[in-house]
Amino acid sequence: MWDTMSASREKREELHELYLRALKPAQAHLRSRLNGPRDPQLDGSVESLDAVNEWFLAHIQERHETQRAELPSWWDPSRPTSESGAPGSGPFTSAQLALIDEVQAYFAEVLTATFPDAEWVIYKGHKNDFRSGLTMLQIGKGRPFPVRDVVYKEALGVVLSGRDVAVDTLSRLVREESAARA
Repeated sequence: MWDTMSASREKREELHELYLRALKPAQAHLRSRLNGPRDPQLDGSVESLDAVNEWFLAHIQERHETQRAELPSWWDPSRPTSESGAPGSGPFTSAQLALIDEVQAYFAEVLTATFPDAEWVIYKGHKNDFRSGLTMLQIGKGRPFPVRDVVYKEALGVVLSGRDVAVDTLSRLVREESAARA
């Protein structure tokens, strides 16, 4: 990922714009990937997140070492992916990063549909906060919501730690945010 904490204001703004422009294409790519009769239905509802997340958690473990994919806008292209075999590469292949990108984009779609007054912001944390400069979704008051990081963290847990991740993690986060705003 890009080191936004150390990036200039101009670079942060550039990455923010790239991220926002990449959301719709990533959502469209996930829709084209999930178009079979047994695939999750991407209707933009909170309820759809459970089926999408179940599918994601099963498929993120597939490494696809020989399948190259375009890197997401939030991934620093100078950082090698795991299929490169370079020292310090990984933890994901480019295909896995593309899958993370598509699912986080769909999660963003559901969040913005659920919270129409939400706004995309560049997070301004403490100067030593690793999240400073990240694009996040401001939902109400308080700290913005790290959409991409939630899905990325799920993938890390499954792939690196072999941890079980509850399929309702994403929908539960949306419901908790809704309840906090009620």
